[in-house]
Amino acid sequence: MRRRTPDRSFGNSGSLLGLGLGWALLLSLTALTVNAQNTPAPDTETDRVQAMISQAKKDAEQFSKAGGKPGDANNPNLKWSATLWQYREKHPGTPATVIATIEALRLLNRADRLSELREKADALKPDDAAWKQVFYVLMSAASKSKDYSYLISKAEALAQAATDRDIKAQARFNIGDAYWRTKDNDRARKAFQAVVTEYPGTKYAEEAEGNLREIEFLNLGQPAPEFARTTLKGEPISLAGFKGKVLVLKFWGTY
Repeated sequence: MRRRTPDRSFGNSGSLLGLGLGWALLLSLTALTVNAQNTPAPDTETDRVQAMISQAKKDAEQFSKAGGKPGDANNPNLKWSATLWQYREKHPGTPATVIATIEALRLLNRADRLSELREKADALKPDDAAWKQVFYVLMSAASKSKDYSYLISKAEALAQAATDRDIKAQARFNIGDAYWRTKDNDRARKAFQAVVTEYPGTKYAEEAEGNLREIEFLNLGQPAPEFARTTLKGEPISLAGFKGKVLVLKFWGTY
């Protein structure tokens, strides 16, 4: 009697199906593992600092609504500035610390404690990542007090001592900006030109070039720069065509 041999083409189909499901499961597990590895872990410290900043804002709003003044000794901005600075000292070198540092100095500025603000700014090392935002705080403080001497001296020191190219470029730019705000256009021009020459390709160089053009051509009492354009109707128009007339230029843009 002939023995019937099982049809292996059908007999293996179940095995192949099982193998396919096994590979699919394995690939799914691998994908989940890869995704878990690539998903950044929650930055609990940054969240912690942001929570402190949010509470500081709420306390400051309540203080202001109650009639509190920036220079009052019980200004909550002082308490939260001290708290954030303590966080900085306990957690050096982290992204959360950079945020805490910047906000601690900003709160001192809001409380009109400029001497304390400068003292703490002096404690920052030349290449501290916080400098990229601290410059804005110092400029705000200088504008408020109408005294740019500290900002200029600090920026000069950082332009020499820092090794971070962005910090050096930003320092030079702030020197030019400070001189420009005090109407010392000659020193402002030199500082902006230094940014363009020494740090080409940076956003500070691009902005410095624009400021140089404004200093050169758009000061009060200077003739407006000539221009010629075509109107929306296709008609030619130029500034020379308005000579002897009062002309108001309205600048606008879309973003």
